[in-house]
Amino acid sequence: MNFRQLEYIIAVDKHRNFKRAAIECNVAQSTLSKEIQRLEQQFDIIIFDRSRTPVVPTLKGIDLIQKAKEIRVLHREFEQLALERENEVSGLLHLAIAEIIAPYITPIFITSFSKKYPKLSIKIYELSDRRIEDFLINEEIDAALMVAPSLTHGYYEQKLYEEELCLYSSEKLSVEGNSLPLAAVDLSNVMLHEDMRDVLIRQMEASERELHKMLENRPIKYVKGNLETLRNIINVNGGTMFLPRIALRFLPPENFNRVYFIDEHSLKLPVSLVTSRGFEKKRIIKRLTRDISEIITHTQNKSLDPQEL
Repeated sequence: MNFRQLEYIIAVDKHRNFKRAAIECNVAQSTLSKEIQRLEQQFDIIIFDRSRTPVVPTLKGIDLIQKAKEIRVLHREFEQLALERENEVSGLLHLAIAEIIAPYITPIFITSFSKKYPKLSIKIYELSDRRIEDFLINEEIDAALMVAPSLTHGYYEQKLYEEELCLYSSEKLSVEGNSLPLAAVDLSNVMLHEDMRDVLIRQMEASERELHKMLENRPIKYVKGNLETLRNIINVNGGTMFLPRIALRFLPPENFNRVYFIDEHSLKLPVSLVTSRGFEKKRIIKRLTRDISEIITHTQNKSLDPQEL
């Protein structure tokens, strides 16, 4: 038995397909299949029922695959500990960032973080909340920056900050200045990203049914994707959307007059850093949490006037 064989059975369990598992493991399908067979022969067991499509693990296989995942966590923890030097952050971090904040938060922290920790490599995934959970379950990422995480499995969550929401509209709203009360926002004219929907329901007086009714007749329903795409749609076709305040740092000056702040800063997106319970890169996460919190806090302390952002 070796670690590669354990990686192979984990990959086959994930994809329920030998070909796709081989692609993920970067080996020939025949190599992957032979190594799994060697493992089965060594212990006189059957891990996968190959007569079914897609392939499924046997009852014995289910227990062995779970143990293989636990061994992989310990293996990675051993490697991380062995590679660490005192007060040094190094290695590879697979980090997912929620789509609705990725275009804005990534440029702010990634450059300074890379300069501060030159021996650390970061691989970034821009994903929807649903895909982030899939990636966490399959251990394809180490951590994730998420908005109001609502996960079905057990994870560690560290709250980082709250992102204030403002309005971005192609139309001149009937308000004095550039602020308005939440009650004055016409939700029937708002293009709402799905990942914001549940968060906003919890913060608004409108019930889920009322909010759905307000939004169901919208000609464009923006379900998933980048908020900058939605903003460009509004620039061309008109409309209104909620935009994180942090996005104003990247807004062209000619678009500042399209921004409206909500009185009393009453709508917020809570942003957290999520890791799996078996996560071994604790030193990296500790630094990441501290640095992102400091950078965002510094950014939020700036004036609310878009002209000064």
